[in-house]
Amino acid sequence: MKLVFLHGLGQDKTAWDDVIAALPHYDCLALDLFDEGKMPENFTTLVEQVATELKGIEEDFVLIGLSLGAMLALALSDYTFPHIKGFIVSGAQHDLKRSFLYKLQLLGLQLLPKSFFKKQGVKKDSFLAFSKSLSTLDLRETIRQIDIPALILCGQKDKPNLLPARKIAELIPNARLSVIKKGGHLLNTKMPIVFAKEITDFLKYESF
Repeated sequence: MKLVFLHGLGQDKTAWDDVIAALPHYDCLALDLFDEGKMPENFTTLVEQVATELKGIEEDFVLIGLSLGAMLALALSDYTFPHIKGFIVSGAQHDLKRSFLYKLQLLGLQLLPKSFFKKQGVKKDSFLAFSKSLSTLDLRETIRQIDIPALILCGQKDKPNLLPARKIAELIPNARLSVIKKGGHLLNTKMPIVFAKEITDFLKYESF
């Protein structure tokens, strides 16, 4: 079983290094979502780019994403991949269209100086354009159609994402929710051993 990892915004594929190191017996592939920090025009473009990469995988795989990567994974459930067997998403949002908190976050981003974004390796204009494209995200109907196993993770301290995690777990027919004690949002870098154990437990539970 191949494990395919999608990182969060502000990360790159190396954010999964410690998780992958704790999974020595699995074939792991971490994708870089942003080529040299270059942001795609919008979320839809990014989904299509990743879909193209996933269509090239010719063996059974589980798709694993955190934060932005988790939203990507959920959005990609609308595509047909013959070899996909399950989803693991952490710190996910599924309905930013109705999120007042996200609208406030966008306003705050606009007030930040260009130097802040430069330190992150991205341009302010492209980052804001991409972030605004997420404001229309509504995956409620999409994820209701997921017919393969899913594990929904969220850190206990990741307050903005706890309620969405519970709702996602309710919407996906064959989903299980796991709230990580003392965990924050960046579980892949802050609690990689725990994250890896959640992956292996999921794979064993589903008999992959």
